[in-house]
Formats: sequence, structure tokens, C-alpha cells
Amino acid sequence: MIRPASPEDAERLVELTEATNSFQPHEIEALRGVLDAYFGGDTGHACFASEVGGRIDGYVYLGVADMADRTWYVWWIAVDPTAQGKGVGKKLLVLAEDEARKRGGRLMLIETSGLPGYEPTRHFYSKHGYGQEAVLRDYYRDGDDMVVFRKRLAEAT
Repeated sequence: MIRPASPEDAERLVELTEATNSFQPHEIEALRGVLDAYFGGDTGHACFASEVGGRIDGYVYLGVADMADRTWYVWWIAVDPTAQGKGVGKKLLVLAEDEARKRGGRLMLIETSGLPGYEPTRHFYSKHGYGQEAVLRDYYRDGDDMVVFRKRLAEAT
């Protein structure tokens, strides 16, 4: 079952994110701050959790890009390592796209690392219709590029 995330989910979302070993400590701290803001007021963002047997096994967090026309970002998507490869990530990504479309979204962007260990992540986005739009060399740190993926959600006007 996928449902809107609630404030009671925040610690599990952080725990799950850490368990993926795909995020740096400062990214985990940023997630804590983002979740505090999200659950504390109206950010215009959205967060959904996948739950099986009363335990969250994945989530997606998305938000509209500032100073852009109906462009959305997937800020975080994470699936518990024990649930990876079972379609949880795909369901969350499709739901994120549908949510952005419901809110008038026309583009979805996703950023990830260019390091070799992120190849499965980049493959996942490509497999689900995202094209590699840009590579920002040495963005995260020397030798760690930012790879930006893009998918059109609505026809051009």
C-alpha cells in the first residue's frame, strides 16, 4: 500500500534512507530538516510511503522547482535494501509522476551521482523513461559528478 507519509513516519524514512548506503551524512541531515519543514507546514511538496505489513519499505519525496514553470523534482526516493528489486521503487516513481501531473507538472527532474556505485540508480531512471539531460562535472566533490535526468510529464504547449 502506498499512502501519504505522516509525521510519525519521519524517523523510519531517515532510517530507511541511511540503510540504502546511497546518501552522505549531510544529505541525511538535510532530509531531517526537509521532513521537519514538510510535516510542520504547507511546503507545497509531497511525500508518499510504501508500506507492507505495517512497515515502511520505501518512500518518495517530491517538490516543485522554485523559479521554474511547473517543473518538479524527485528530491529523495529510497527503498529498503530488503525490498529492492520488487517493484517498490517503480510504484513510488509512477505515483510521484502522477502527483506532479495532478498539480499541473510538465517536467520531472532527478539528480544523482555519477560515481560507478550509482550505475544501478542511473539505470533505474533510464529504464523508467528518464533521459540523461546533463552532467555537472565534480559537482558533489572532485570526481563525483551530478547526473541530471529529465522526463516530460505533459505535452509542450
